[in-house]
Amino acid sequence: MSASLRFLIQLATDRWRAVDLADVYLVEARGDDCEVRLRAKDPLVDLRRLADLEKLLAPLGFVRIHRSYLVNPARVMELRRREGSRGWEVVMEPPVNRVLPVAEGKVEMVREGISPTVG
Repeated sequence: MSASLRFLIQLATDRWRAVDLADVYLVEARGDDCEVRLRAKDPLVDLRRLADLEKLLAPLGFVRIHRSYLVNPARVMELRRREGSRGWEVVMEPPVNRVLPVAEGKVEMVREGISPTVG
């Protein structure tokens, strides 16, 4: 039996919750803490800053697409141009269904995260 990768969300200074990494869709900065969107209906709040979570999650394939967002590329359903704009956005898979902006210069990183080059 293969074990899935787990991630600890810091709910309080003395309380942590383990979640399957595959269930993490995105992390959104909210001032000094972050909202972690999972497959479950309700998001969880992690007390750490986005930069701290990026250090933990980037080596596992997560991509910082914007100053406020870190996404799991395995949960990105679509990368597209924003309507009426030169900018780009990603659409997250259901049940999250969020549309998030992609910062200028991050499009190639998102493409590579969604479909890594083989060869």
